[in-house]
Amino acid sequence: VSTVDIERLKYVLDLNVHHRRPVLFVGVAGTGKTTIVKDYLADVKAQTDATNSTSINLNSYTTSAALQAIIMGSLEKRSGRTYGPPAHKKCIFFIDDLNMPYVDTYDTQSAIMLLTQMISYGQVYDRAALEEKKDLIDILFTACMNPKAGSFMVNPRLQRHFTVITCFTPSASTIQGIYTTILEKHLQSFIPQVQKLCEPIVNATIDTLVGGILNTSCFLPSASKFHYQFNLKDV
Repeated sequence: VSTVDIERLKYVLDLNVHHRRPVLFVGVAGTGKTTIVKDYLADVKAQTDATNSTSINLNSYTTSAALQAIIMGSLEKRSGRTYGPPAHKKCIFFIDDLNMPYVDTYDTQSAIMLLTQMISYGQVYDRAALEEKKDLIDILFTACMNPKAGSFMVNPRLQRHFTVITCFTPSASTIQGIYTTILEKHLQSFIPQVQKLCEPIVNATIDTLVGGILNTSCFLPSASKFHYQFNLKDV
């Protein structure tokens, strides 16, 4: 379900993509970061065949070798040492949970540093023959991260390349618009008496989430209840 905020952020994302500028969406869970990017990529795919997209989910076990294998798997050799997406297309890589890779002894994340090298220099080294470089063209990166998970941040050397956009928790009116649309469609096949329950159900749910859980001290995360991370996804 599209909202004014989602369309606004998609427009900003589109401006950056047209200027070949990487974009990083930052926000806690349930703010719609992934939905915004995937919705935009779906629109791009529907509008043109000249651009592909690849989604990559990082986790604490993602190494630089694994990330390089995934990225290079979406590219092909163009000429010499130049690599790019197949059929001379462009490719937008969407990296979800950017800050999740494990932080090593030297306070770095190998996958993040590889990504920094790719964006800074447009090159990677062949791991089987380190004297050989591979030039990467026609690729662009977008990413999402949760500042309350993983390493809580990303290396400034990587972050400086991105346009950083903050996603906030939707307001009660926005949540109401989203779930009213969903529930109305679901109740279309029911009798009128049941259809009339749409608005009371949505309002009660919003009051429980916003007025109750998110603003009640006993439901907030603490040292002993660190898993108390309630958000829009729980609805």
